[in-house]
Amino acid sequence: MSISGVVRLGKPSKKAIFSMTDSAIKRVKEIMNDKKIDNCIGLRLGIKERGCSGMSYTLDFATQKNKFDETVVADKDINIIVDSKALLSVIGTEMDYIEEPIKKEFIFINPNATNTCGCGESFTTKDFSIPDLKLPKKN
Repeated sequence: MSISGVVRLGKPSKKAIFSMTDSAIKRVKEIMNDKKIDNCIGLRLGIKERGCSGMSYTLDFATQKNKFDETVVADKDINIIVDSKALLSVIGTEMDYIEEPIKKEFIFINPNATNTCGCGESFTTKDFSIPDLKLPKKN
């Protein structure tokens, strides 16, 4: 099962790899209690190429941690396992959950996002690639 949400540009209040608001923690706990996934060690946060702006979040139940993944404790009952390929794109992101009369959704407030599509489901981030270094030639 995947959990989806929308992206909002902005600066979250906490300086952590990834954080969650109280409403997001409450909703994730409800989902985890309903689903009862065997051997679940937390939620895996990743990104994939998709949508108008280029990338979207993936959030799935995790049953294992890969070697270079980062574990963030969002609450005593919730571990967020950040996929190593997503780490630079999500540092500082805060996950929120809102309930409005016409929609209920998770929102990702990402300080690295430079653009989002009209519906908010995909985003673009700053370029984190390392430029080619031109080193002097040895004689």
